Amino acid sequence: MLAERLGAHSPSGNLKSHKCRIVVRDFLHGAMHPRLLILLLATMGAFLQTPSLAGASAITGTVSDPSDAAIVGASVTVTGTDGMAIAHILTDGRGAFRFDNLMPGEYQLDIQKDGFRQIRIPLKAAAKNPPLRVVLSISVPNQEVAVHADEVASQVGTEMAQNQNANTLDRAALDRVPVFDQDYVTTLSRFLDDSAIGTNGVTLVVNGVEANGPGVSASAVKEVRINQNPYSALFSRPGRARLEITTKEGTPNFHGSLNFMFRDSVFDARNAFAEVKPPEQRRYYEGSLTGPLGHSKKTTFLLSLDQDEDDRQSTVQAEDLNGVINENVPNPMHHFFGSGRVFHDLTNGDQFWIGYSYERETIKNQNVGGTVLPEAGTDTQTQEHEINVSYLHLFSPRWLNQLRFLVGHYDTPTTSLNANPQIIVSGAFTGGGAQADTRRTEYHFDGTDFVSHASGKHDLKFGIDVPDISRRGMDDFTNTAGTYTFSSLTAYAAGQPSTYLVQRGQGHLVFLEKVLSGFIEDNIRLRPNLSVSLGVRYYWQNYFHDDPNNLAPRFGFAFAPGTHGKTVIRGGAGTFYDRTGPRPIADLLHFNGENLLRFIVDNPTYPVTPGSLTEIPTSVVVLDPNAHIPRTIQYSMGVERQLGPKSTLSATYVGSRGIDLFRSIDANAPPPPSYAARPNPNVGQERTIHSQGYQKSNALELTFRGRPSKYFNGQVQYTLNKTYNNTSGVTYFPGNSYDPGADWARADTDRRHKFDLLGSAQPTKLFSVGVALSLYSGKPVNVTTGADNNGDGITNDRPAGSPRNTLHGPGFINLDLNVAHDFVLFKSRKEAPKLSVSLSSFNVLNHRNDLTYVGVITSPFFGSAVQAIPPRRIQLGLQYTF
Repeated sequence: MLAERLGAHSPSGNLKSHKCRIVVRDFLHGAMHPRLLILLLATMGAFLQTPSLAGASAITGTVSDPSDAAIVGASVTVTGTDGMAIAHILTDGRGAFRFDNLMPGEYQLDIQKDGFRQIRIPLKAAAKNPPLRVVLSISVPNQEVAVHADEVASQVGTEMAQNQNANTLDRAALDRVPVFDQDYVTTLSRFLDDSAIGTNGVTLVVNGVEANGPGVSASAVKEVRINQNPYSALFSRPGRARLEITTKEGTPNFHGSLNFMFRDSVFDARNAFAEVKPPEQRRYYEGSLTGPLGHSKKTTFLLSLDQDEDDRQSTVQAEDLNGVINENVPNPMHHFFGSGRVFHDLTNGDQFWIGYSYERETIKNQNVGGTVLPEAGTDTQTQEHEINVSYLHLFSPRWLNQLRFLVGHYDTPTTSLNANPQIIVSGAFTGGGAQADTRRTEYHFDGTDFVSHASGKHDLKFGIDVPDISRRGMDDFTNTAGTYTFSSLTAYAAGQPSTYLVQRGQGHLVFLEKVLSGFIEDNIRLRPNLSVSLGVRYYWQNYFHDDPNNLAPRFGFAFAPGTHGKTVIRGGAGTFYDRTGPRPIADLLHFNGENLLRFIVDNPTYPVTPGSLTEIPTSVVVLDPNAHIPRTIQYSMGVERQLGPKSTLSATYVGSRGIDLFRSIDANAPPPPSYAARPNPNVGQERTIHSQGYQKSNALELTFRGRPSKYFNGQVQYTLNKTYNNTSGVTYFPGNSYDPGADWARADTDRRHKFDLLGSAQPTKLFSVGVALSLYSGKPVNVTTGADNNGDGITNDRPAGSPRNTLHGPGFINLDLNVAHDFVLFKSRKEAPKLSVSLSSFNVLNHRNDLTYVGVITSPFFGSAVQAIPPRRIQLGLQYTF
């Protein structure tokens, strides 16, 4: 994770000892755009001299965790050269400390806090000392960590990363809230904003670096955060589009966690669409172990493993010419993950660690369910190897550098269960074969190198971020036998398909994708009650490098108007560039008219004979020469209030505008009103990727977090939102390519109301209770005819006069509960082992939450659902920690 600025004053006092490191973001050398190099060199010139600490009458500073949240109650001690303690103090509510009336000379500053690595800083007291900024890295001295998110984060303050509309779960909270299959990422994802997520999906940041996964198993996750410091220039996406994970480190003593979870459908309710409850069972084994490596306490390790065996089933709800089809289909998933890391603390305060992980997953009968029949399923197998490296170098208490990077190999083949042509009857069933054979491989590199300098009121950070450099293989063997689309069961019975799509030619493809960024940010403490953040991020991507000046400015402020600092006014704004991901690049290289040939036949005879394709022109994918990398401008203003010692309430308005968003059009579509023929008869569909989409979003967020009493510890958030746009992403086609503006309507992701509660309580010593409650209004559903009425080869046409997304989808109601009891073993020992037994129930109310809503007017299921999320399920959990 990242360390940023802390600064304030607090009364003087005395303190203890521990060990730490100051964590900041990474800086990765590599191929760099000239403008980026000039930008970084210009900012470094002013900071070539490192001022030294020389005799002082006062020493002040602040202490924070790696995510820049203030650490309250950290023990700070000033000792002399003889090791005798001179003064001691505990940090205040903003993590600040101050020592007055120190005689000139050499001292040591010892800082410690349970759950964090201890640090010792040598210093010389001088007449004038700049404030110290200390970031304690996370340690695991005990599985029951004494520092909880509600004690640290639920304090209003004027630091940039102290915004109270963030959502956080630390290790203690993760063990108490109901988490399905220990999937912490999904549990926290409820607080993400679907409308803020870019083309490449949710941005996952692990220990400060963008990654494909956490890199460790569940029990080695230390903390999960969303929307922390939403306008930081250190990240590519805004706060509600990224999920940050901090993982555990090695410890000088042996500690570990073993987990087992079990579910069986005999204890579950029946799926709403299953006539017979299918037999299902899940077994999950997971654990982590940390400790010293050899005799030296300076070299430690962390091992984590999990084995997941999920014998699940999917329910088909479809209709063909013989009537309604309802059946349960096995959809087993088996997953293994293993990771090992070695940490070494150097004598000069530097720290180095290196880790390796391996992951394997197989899924049978994927995509089957709803209107997709078993014959149209696929099998997938995923393997990934990854190496992570991190090196922290401390030049001085105010200059430091953090380098982190990862290299990996990824391989995922997808195989259709049979080779028959695919049959799609819009809204009724999908059968035949899947026609989905692909293979995706990649050798990827992600990394960042980050330099931080703290001086007086300023905390400067600058560096290079490489979100992705990948050699990608995208082998496309789809639709080799073709796909027929029928507008209705009546058309299917008559043998009258609306379209036929088939591909021929070279499906193998290899290309290099490069995404580079540079950033600079200065967090400035203008006054004790006023902080400002100024930053800018530079963005560059190959294949879509339209503009060499893709600069994304960021700004934030936090102001406490009162004398007691219990109210903070916080705001900010920033520009965030999108990135395409590999799929659009692969489409451009595949379908260039030479490599992979795609033929789209309107109203063909059934079945199509191979010889009839000789007169059909190939379809192509091209990039609009005027296309720009999409960008989102987000801005917000809010008020935060301290309600009690450990509770806060915030109200925040968030607005955003998506500009130059990706979408696709058929530039060679048959023109209205007759839609008789394509303008260029030598080309079929000409899919043009351009950036003329627009999105407008306004939201009000009300967030409560903290511990108001012993009966609740957690967070509650309500969001009132309204999002409109005229695109759903780079693969989206408007209903009419000659009038894409007519698609302006509610966004596919628009939920007007969203309420989430996530927390736990300890009502008695006998057990703890965790609760997760979600109440959402429905998303919109698009109404279509099921046919290709305008002859562009796309079956997304809407009825005449019908706007996009006019059908209201179902809402969502879900309550999860977890009850746990801890058995402490060997109570005589200082750190006694513990066995925790938990019983969780997911969807306790057994509410039917419809998932796939049909908007095809010719479908027998029009206006209703064919799938729902699972019903009530019971999960037994055992956890042994030592």
